[in-house]
Amino acid sequence: MSRKVTGPWVFKGILNEIAGNSNTNHQAIIDFKGKSYFIYHNGSIPTNGGSFRRSVCIDRLNYNTDGTMQRIRMTTEGLKALN
Repeated sequence: MSRKVTGPWVFKGILNEIAGNSNTNHQAIIDFKGKSYFIYHNGSIPTNGGSFRRSVCIDRLNYNTDGTMQRIRMTTEGLKALN
């Protein structure tokens, strides 16, 4: 984490782990209608892609009072609706 895009950086812990069924998860963060969302992928779609298959996931992103992000817990149900 840093106050500037160029650093210096301070490690604040893991935000999101790599899904056990995929080699990567390529995250993104967006703000929509006043709420933050964490977008990533896992490998839950059954294909012949092995550990390279990808299924898009979206979960809420919450912040602590000091501005740090709360750890993302990967879900299988995702969001109900983006109202």
